[in-house]
Amino acid sequence: MASPKNLNKAIWIAGLATLLANFQLIIFNNYVVIYLQEDLLTAILIITIIIALRNLLQLFFRVPLGELSQIIGRKPLLLMGHFTYTISLILMFIANSWHFVLISTIFIAFGMSAFWPALFAYVSDFTPDDFGESNGRIFQMGDIGAILSSLIAAVLLNELSWELRDLFGIVAGIGILSGLVSILLLPEGLEKKDRKQVSSILGAITSSFTSMIKSIKDLTKINGLTQVYAFQLLLAFTEFMATTFLPVLIVQKGYSRGDISEFGLWSTLIIIWFKPRLGKLTDRIRFSYMITFTIILLCVTLVLFTIAQHYLVIVILFIILNGTIITAYIAENNEASRRAPFALRGTALGALGFYTSLGRTTSTVVLGPIWEFAGLIGVFYFTALNIVVVTLLLFLFTRRKSPNSENQVSLP
Repeated sequence: MASPKNLNKAIWIAGLATLLANFQLIIFNNYVVIYLQEDLLTAILIITIIIALRNLLQLFFRVPLGELSQIIGRKPLLLMGHFTYTISLILMFIANSWHFVLISTIFIAFGMSAFWPALFAYVSDFTPDDFGESNGRIFQMGDIGAILSSLIAAVLLNELSWELRDLFGIVAGIGILSGLVSILLLPEGLEKKDRKQVSSILGAITSSFTSMIKSIKDLTKINGLTQVYAFQLLLAFTEFMATTFLPVLIVQKGYSRGDISEFGLWSTLIIIWFKPRLGKLTDRIRFSYMITFTIILLCVTLVLFTIAQHYLVIVILFIILNGTIITAYIAENNEASRRAPFALRGTALGALGFYTSLGRTTSTVVLGPIWEFAGLIGVFYFTALNIVVVTLLLFLFTRRKSPNSENQVSLP
């Protein structure tokens, strides 16, 4: 076991890697729909297919790449994720039709599938007993990346009147340089003696692909992971709806593209100071109560966005939204890691990613037609009403079946 000093150093360096990766991912997330709709004049049906594909592919990537992190270690997967983000932004920079964005989206799907399961497993490798607080610190560092990218986007788009493709190119260039920093500084989290031994890595990955559904089914039965994965579906559905449609709503209200980044910037500047404490809450409050409350609060916030007009009110709503989402995801990661056996931790977190992607894919497929026929406001109200009802039903049906390992309420 490494010393506390070395553990702390490893977590902070992992946070730096998250900062550098997040710097790129935030730009893609904030502007891909607007870029398709307004710059490339893409039909809503095509936009829906592209956004759905991003998450659909992760259904097949997440578990095998989570398995790969158990075989070769966490660092290679983290670096793989970073550089595929960079390639994706380069494709956005040179795009002259939606076909380029389609390919870019495939790279984003692969990168997210490599980066996030490996990151959560990495944190759990170093701090299994304080996963929530450590994860909060990781997300805190990731927020610095979000702040920097939002600041650059706001300046380039609002003050200098640059085009979105120029923004993509600048961020991709920074991504290349920052990836080299991660190569030099990031330590490995999984010692060789703890790695899964296989006769052939390619054979193991191929086997993981073919047995993925069975693996997920088996993992879902372990230590109450059914409850964790079910809530993850609802959380991912709602979070992805917010990520996809809020930028469009903001522009529809008369704000500029740069204002989208400004709202994110202000909310992140506030939330960043509370990330470790929000993570710590998930270590101390019963999982089912925490996740139910955060999902319902998220839905209420989405409804309030539809009627908010004033700049300050929208900033406050973004603060609530981002704080709620990050707390919910930390709770999910914490509980999945806690309930999974050590030898299956990487795979279990990959399965968590599978359910995340399934929820996001369902979100796109369901809400795309609603956007087409009921309008943007209809998307927000449909999501909020249905997710609240299903969340409450899930809470009532599963809380009595929670395993003894679930966190106990221990408020200060």
